[in-house]
Amino acid sequence: MEHSQNAVIVKINAGSVARHNDLVRFTFKPHDHFPDWQEGFSKLMVSQITPTGQPLVEETPSQFEPSIRQLTWQTENLPAGESAWYAIRTLQVPEHTSVADQRCRIQHLTSHLLITIDDHIFTRYNFLGVWKPYFWPLNGNYGSVVRGAGGEDHPHHTGLYLAYGGHGEGGSANIWSDWDEPPYGPCGKTLHQRFIRLTEGPIYAEFVEDLIHVKGNGDIIMNETRTVRAWYADPKKRFLEITHQTTHPIDIGDRQFLFVARLSPSMKIPDQGHVENSEGQIGRSEVHHQRASWCDLAGNVGDGVNGLALFDHPSNPEHPGFFGEIAVPEQMSILHHPPNELDSETLRLQFCAYVHEGTAPEAKVGNYYQRYINPVEIEIIEN
Repeated sequence: MEHSQNAVIVKINAGSVARHNDLVRFTFKPHDHFPDWQEGFSKLMVSQITPTGQPLVEETPSQFEPSIRQLTWQTENLPAGESAWYAIRTLQVPEHTSVADQRCRIQHLTSHLLITIDDHIFTRYNFLGVWKPYFWPLNGNYGSVVRGAGGEDHPHHTGLYLAYGGHGEGGSANIWSDWDEPPYGPCGKTLHQRFIRLTEGPIYAEFVEDLIHVKGNGDIIMNETRTVRAWYADPKKRFLEITHQTTHPIDIGDRQFLFVARLSPSMKIPDQGHVENSEGQIGRSEVHHQRASWCDLAGNVGDGVNGLALFDHPSNPEHPGFFGEIAVPEQMSILHHPPNELDSETLRLQFCAYVHEGTAPEAKVGNYYQRYINPVEIEIIEN
């Protein structure tokens, strides 16, 4: 293997939030910096350096997604207001030589995707043979924080998922319930069409999927492109970042979108466990039907305490979102309505599920929300 001599220097600024293992991600076009770049045979190598260019580590694990020209790695400890420097070089890789440590894997099976990190299942994305795709299990370091299919009550409350229409408020299509018959049916469905891209590597696993949302009679309400990225800050801090990008919903009524989690029964919410939101309200009844930037629910899972925080991105319409439940307090959702007319051709909804050990204060949920909405600042300062 042969290294290039030229390097691109990148300065990373923490901004107002302290960082540790945060994602650094930005568009990087190798041909603009390295004339010898060969698609498919060249690799980008990242290493942390001092401000004067002296190496601090031989190599920082990184991941380059060629289809979207995005380079990603994770920070070291970086206090608020401070900066770090990295050098990017190219590495010529002989044919058939594997240089990637595929720590984060994504396996395409018949009816689901299996996402593993460090050879352990983080989540399964179930997309065929279902009324709407969902994530289950969604594992913390002690077990799943959401329940699977077949619950005694509301069996359509399964895992973590995006629903549309609620119970058909205002006449909207119902892609919340799973019934063919009245009073809530015939219900619509969210149907998988194809996977555009599956990505795995040392930093994250990601998939991009095309779907359609249809009414009970089969009429298409909207098309969606869904992007999901799974990564760990450490085994006790796990993230699932989800972007739903849809066409204008051709439907009547409230047209509500709900990002939903049906919690694991072992967490015994609302009677036990710890529930808290970004506004400092504590307790399941206190956070119900309140607007907040995030809401966290934690309780016993397996041999310890795991929690699930739902993050609402500031770019979403009607932010901060309306947190609450439909039917049962063991479920939590974020509610958003699209504007009557879109400013662009698509509606974009962004959410994050943060799976962690302990309760919200112990897991620094507020801090990680700030890190989610305020990524590190990136500056290419030298070529």
